[in-house]
Amino acid sequence: MSLANFTIYDDQILVNNITEIKEFSETIFILRINDVPYEITGTNLVLKEVSNDNKTIKITGTLTSLQQKNAPIKKNKSFLKRLFA
Repeated sequence: MSLANFTIYDDQILVNNITEIKEFSETIFILRINDVPYEITGTNLVLKEVSNDNKTIKITGTLTSLQQKNAPIKKNKSFLKRLFA
């Protein structure tokens, strides 16, 4: 499994190994990289380039934060709830 790979320059960030782009706007990008969610926030964020294999993107703008988010924990139903569902 490849690790998340971020390369940050003055006004752009290059992101590799993307499995899904969940949401993006001028202020936020929510990505899944190797099934781990990440959130990129900033101002004037623009999706500038997408590679041919759709696994690498380039975002330009003013980067404020880049953080790994905790994946929601799936709660398993109890045996009785599954039995009578």
